[in-house]
Amino acid sequence: MLDEHIDPEAASALRRELPGLDARSIFDTDWQGLADPPLLEILDAEGRTLVTRDVNSVPRHVASRLRAGKTHRGVIYVDSKRLRPTDLRGLIRRLGEVLMRHGNEDWRCRQGWL
Repeated sequence: MLDEHIDPEAASALRRELPGLDARSIFDTDWQGLADPPLLEILDAEGRTLVTRDVNSVPRHVASRLRAGKTHRGVIYVDSKRLRPTDLRGLIRRLGEVLMRHGNEDWRCRQGWL
């Protein structure tokens, strides 16, 4: 699930690059505007990994879930210093590389960086 800080075209491009991948933008759902805690709850229930540029609040909410004995289905943080928000091709390429290398792994309670 690509969050609100990521161009929704990235989800379409990822599906074109990796047929069969269920990449979605939050803009394709009714979840846009949700606060992080309920969003993480929904994504956990749906088994979806979050891809986000929000490196300020999401890590705190993930840590809070873990302290409460809850899980999450993984978070991939996008480093805005390494991948500018306007670099859609770079984002798609880097996500594609991660998915090719680690896409079949269980991302439950894992976090990583692009």
